[in-house]
Amino acid sequence: MTRPRALDALAFLVLTLLLLVIFFRLAARPDGLIVDGERASLDYNQRDDPRVVGNDLTSLFLPHNAHVAAQVRRLGRVPGWDARGFAGRPMIGNPQGGLFYPPVWLAWGARTPSALGWLTVGHLLLGGWGVYVLARGLRMGRPAATVAAGCFEASPFLVAQTFEGHYPHVWAACWYPWAFWAFLRLRQGDARGALWLPPILALMFLAGHPQEGYYLVFTLSVWTLYDALRAARSNQWRRSAVTILAWGGLVGLSLGLVAVELLPDMAAQAWMPRGGRVGNGTANRYLLHVNNLWQLLSPAALGGPAEYFGNDNYWETVLSIGLAPLVLVMVAVAYHRDRTQTRAWLALILSAVVFAGGRKLGLFAVLADLVPGMNRFRVPARALFLANLGAAVLAGLGVEALGRLATDSERWERFHRQARRGAAIVASGLLVGLAVAWSVPARLPTPPDPSGPYVFGRLAMRNGLGEAARFGLAATQVVQSGAFWFALGGTALALTLARMGRPRFADRRGAVVAAALGAIALAELGWQGATLVKVAPADRFLGRDPISAALAKAEPPVAGPFRVRTRDLLYPDLSAWSNGFEKVNINDWFQIGHAADLYQTLYPLLYAPLTPNAAEPMSAPAARAHAEIRQGVLDRLGVAFLVSDRVEAEPVWRPVSSGTWRGLRFTVHANPTVLPRAYVVPRAFPADGDASTLLPLFRVIDARQAVILPADPLPAIGPRQAFRTASYESADPDRVTVRVATEAPGLLVIADTWMPGWTARVDGRPVPILRGNLAQRVVPLPDVGTHKIVLTYSPPGFALGLALTGFSALAWLVLRFVSPSVSKAKRAFPDRDRPSEIVSKQGPARGVAIGLTAGKA
Repeated sequence: MTRPRALDALAFLVLTLLLLVIFFRLAARPDGLIVDGERASLDYNQRDDPRVVGNDLTSLFLPHNAHVAAQVRRLGRVPGWDARGFAGRPMIGNPQGGLFYPPVWLAWGARTPSALGWLTVGHLLLGGWGVYVLARGLRMGRPAATVAAGCFEASPFLVAQTFEGHYPHVWAACWYPWAFWAFLRLRQGDARGALWLPPILALMFLAGHPQEGYYLVFTLSVWTLYDALRAARSNQWRRSAVTILAWGGLVGLSLGLVAVELLPDMAAQAWMPRGGRVGNGTANRYLLHVNNLWQLLSPAALGGPAEYFGNDNYWETVLSIGLAPLVLVMVAVAYHRDRTQTRAWLALILSAVVFAGGRKLGLFAVLADLVPGMNRFRVPARALFLANLGAAVLAGLGVEALGRLATDSERWERFHRQARRGAAIVASGLLVGLAVAWSVPARLPTPPDPSGPYVFGRLAMRNGLGEAARFGLAATQVVQSGAFWFALGGTALALTLARMGRPRFADRRGAVVAAALGAIALAELGWQGATLVKVAPADRFLGRDPISAALAKAEPPVAGPFRVRTRDLLYPDLSAWSNGFEKVNINDWFQIGHAADLYQTLYPLLYAPLTPNAAEPMSAPAARAHAEIRQGVLDRLGVAFLVSDRVEAEPVWRPVSSGTWRGLRFTVHANPTVLPRAYVVPRAFPADGDASTLLPLFRVIDARQAVILPADPLPAIGPRQAFRTASYESADPDRVTVRVATEAPGLLVIADTWMPGWTARVDGRPVPILRGNLAQRVVPLPDVGTHKIVLTYSPPGFALGLALTGFSALAWLVLRFVSPSVSKAKRAFPDRDRPSEIVSKQGPARGVAIGLTAGKA
């Protein structure tokens, strides 16, 4: 038993070394961030702003997790409410919060910004080892399984997603091979092995992005349905029913394990903006195009993130598994003896690519229109997560096929002829591309210069290359790629030397060539990954900065806490959070509908003002009306400062400070009419309706005299309390204390988002919290005196969800330790007896392809 374990340890060592090669810069600077700290990436679908230097780690996930970690250390628990951005929103109930994903707790405890990056590298190793275990379950040898595992963990698409900072996506995708392994155990009849599926699916869902988990469950559900229908056609009704019931029970147990996250998410969904379906315009972004085929030769064929000249952006559309792995995939498809299995994985890859092509290729459109929930995810190209898994498995099968191929001289000669034809086709394409490049000269796009001024506006960045220029540039990029020539030359050399070998060594040359191509494949992927991944010091994005210093020195025009409106380009969330300032909007998709109706009126701020059209007689009055509504929203949201790249003509606020940061000029404006975070007004203005009805009232109603409510809750007669500022205190986001003294009845307005789950007590007595000004909290104060108002938040659905998760975990433990033995389970599945036939016997290509492909969006 020592030798197999030693060989498995050697495979694990190879996978670890491969990741250390890719992330060698991080290993050299362990406290750094996986991000390009010098150049901004290009995204041709982001027209409102050019991208700033950084990625989703620095703009979204690091400020989010740093904030949560700080709150957990201070409070000793996960906060239920998120006071950052949008005037507050649920923290528990945010489907992208990732609060209950156990691995991320390690990053919170590490107290270093680099912890999330190291955690992601660990997930890549976890995913690679999962492919190794899956491949061994499919009866691959250890060398082939090692190559398959390396091709997955180092795949250009997975590494590109990591470099862009899409950490929750990568974390979830790295559980894919383990989910397949457990599902195949279910199909084999191994009850104890199948019971690992619920916690694996639960971890995928809890990782912080539900998309990958949703798609995988759908994938495996389709596969299960196919098995059940196939059994029913053979009149095996009992087996068909058991198949469906077993899968349904496992999915139900998985949902129970994530109830602590799922139930609050469902409660929050009722208050999210309507129209969550992906429209045609949105779904036609971030998908594959014809020019992405060049990336099959080299992932850098269309440039890297900062000089990309394809469509959309680099990280979402990397149609590449490496050149040497592609050769191994083709060998597996053509020559592996298990034709059904290889065709099934090939069908998965091809259908995934079709799905990633978006609505134009049809599959995404059909599934988005027919499958509930499928239309809520907007990136079809993320189907490539599962395509990479299929390609990695086929690469391992290709290693095995090569090992046996050389023993058959006729097939060996045919393979060499096909290899020569393939090389000729590649060379011809490159020559044509170089000829086009010579006749249609073009330059790589230049990313926004972080040291110089940006061009603001919706047309700040545009890819003006024609298809001919792209074609020529792609060929040029491939020819200039050292990794491409290494893979091509190494493959050709290995095949040539094997062909020249002596006939008596024919039985060995296949294994030698297979080992050589496997090593070349891993070396190529390591080279490509190491070239792409860069690391920057954390203080490039953290610490004091001139804008924070200017805000700290400026005298606020209002007492108490205030908010700031600024462009992320000038003042990102990470800078604001680390310096203790609250932005009115943050870089996050999770929104509450009625609050969104307020802050969406602020989006036109900080862009070049629209010039009224003289041909439209009402354009000038309409522009003035929108400006007055915006001012009313800014006042009510407590926006005390506006940070812009220029002195703003609209709104006309007094500049209080200016300076330069990272080559950009900035000006800080103070809002002269801003309202405090909490205040008392005399009465309510009765009005009800949606945003289109209520927002125009912000122009004509003095916010210091009335709050907009469906009805005034105070008596109609008698004196009322004049406008008065209240003291707002909040050391805990789930608990707000307001103090105010009144001489007459009044209405306390708190400039935070109203949501179910908030309760209030005035001087110890429970009182209702009304929704006023479309989205804010209003507490009636009918009595006079000095009041202490305490507002507390309890996330809807959290208590029940926590109880269901605990009960489900207990049920899983009981099932895990009292489940029937494999032999007993096999009696219910008598024909599922050989691991090598898990896919080939019961997973025909069509069933696997439909199921796996549908799970990628």
